[in-house]
Amino acid sequence: MTAGRSRARIPARALVARAARVRLVLLDVDGVLTDGRLYYGPEGEALKVFDVRDGHGIVMLRDHVEFGVVSGRPGRASLKRLEELRVKHLVFGERDKLAGYARLAHLGVPDDEVAYMGDDVNDVPLLRRVGLAACPADACEEARAAAHFVARSPGGRGAVRELCDLVLRAKGIAVP
Repeated sequence: MTAGRSRARIPARALVARAARVRLVLLDVDGVLTDGRLYYGPEGEALKVFDVRDGHGIVMLRDHVEFGVVSGRPGRASLKRLEELRVKHLVFGERDKLAGYARLAHLGVPDDEVAYMGDDVNDVPLLRRVGLAACPADACEEARAAAHFVARSPGGRGAVRELCDLVLRAKGIAVP
């Protein structure tokens, strides 16, 4: 997706400039990497569905930026997929997203070089802090208001891919 076709809340040139600076992409899991629904198996285990397009976006971008997760829920159901995608920086079970972000301070990436995609009210403080704030199309109103970039796709259905494509193009990396 190009910046011109996005639902950006800032001018396209400013959005591309923010995306070009990104060195770390952080993602929420439920409602961003997944559609937010939880499935429970017969033994009470949580199951989640991930979109292969979002995963491919991460694969294309991961050699150019670091990836991490800041999630309010425990990560057991998500861990396998994140390991497959080689997402290195994982913070689970932290509803206070700024506290979760603080646990990644050792990476030394300045706020203006961080992108974060979140979808709900507990994501808003972190969305307001980072250089590129993004959310899926179906994010809550407060998250959409705090975002620089609102994807056309809903969470778990291509929103992460749109963010990855934006950052790739802003960095001058061809998107196949």
